Amino acid sequence: MSDLLAVVGLGALLAGVAAIGWWLLVASEGVYLGRRVVVWLYDRFAQKYDGVKGYIREYEQMYLADPIMKAIAPQPDPLVLDVATGTGRLPLALNQHRAFEGFVIGVDLSREMLRYASRNIHPYDERAAFIWCPAEQLPFPDDCFDVVTCLEALEFMTQPEAVLRELARVLRPGGVLLITQRINTRMMPGKTWSSGQILELFEHSGIVDGQAQIWQVDYRKVWGTKAGDSLPTGALTLEDVLCCPRCPDSPMRRDGDQWRCEQCQGVAVTGKDGIIELFPLYR
Repeated sequence: MSDLLAVVGLGALLAGVAAIGWWLLVASEGVYLGRRVVVWLYDRFAQKYDGVKGYIREYEQMYLADPIMKAIAPQPDPLVLDVATGTGRLPLALNQHRAFEGFVIGVDLSREMLRYASRNIHPYDERAAFIWCPAEQLPFPDDCFDVVTCLEALEFMTQPEAVLRELARVLRPGGVLLITQRINTRMMPGKTWSSGQILELFEHSGIVDGQAQIWQVDYRKVWGTKAGDSLPTGALTLEDVLCCPRCPDSPMRRDGDQWRCEQCQGVAVTGKDGIIELFPLYR
């Protein structure tokens, strides 16, 4: 009898360990284990990501590209920043929109996700660029983007409030901000926000007219506008807005397949897949 109880106890212990491991690595995507683990998981999962998500082109146009173009109408050529772009879902949706004449910059800390983003878009359209860098310190000047987005990502970041402040910082006055609110919160205690909390964070970041919309089973879309007004930025080139992480007021200039800081002479290479590898300059 004692042997049977021991076996049952060991089985229960192993099942509990497996359940905790599943929660830490799968359900919460490593967020409770730190940023390095989150990035490592996305790097490992990048090849299968699009297949698991199963994005439908018509839905992406209907629920992402069309509403963004409507929000900035009549401007056809917005400069767009997509933070935590992953495999380029938002850049791809915009580039396939019939009225879009702008330019999209996607940033992510997972180098492998960016590789698949470039593969998804660059064979078909050159109106997008991808940068390997963190969301907490974006390599762009204040008030420069017409639209800033961050989809299904803030709850997986270790400093979401700092990221939201950065999103607002680089958005021009009068520009459009689109983020998501996770509403399936059971597996992520302490990592999600209520609608009231999001609107309060918007207000503290200078974002007004916050509005949530039903979107998916797990997420709402949350829209806002940066307080104030300014002329549209339009489809600038990357060279017009890319700054050095070490010298935030100093632009990065293209030098062949490299980008060089005019002040500190720091260099970021462009990978064979077209990704600008800025992340080493943060170390």
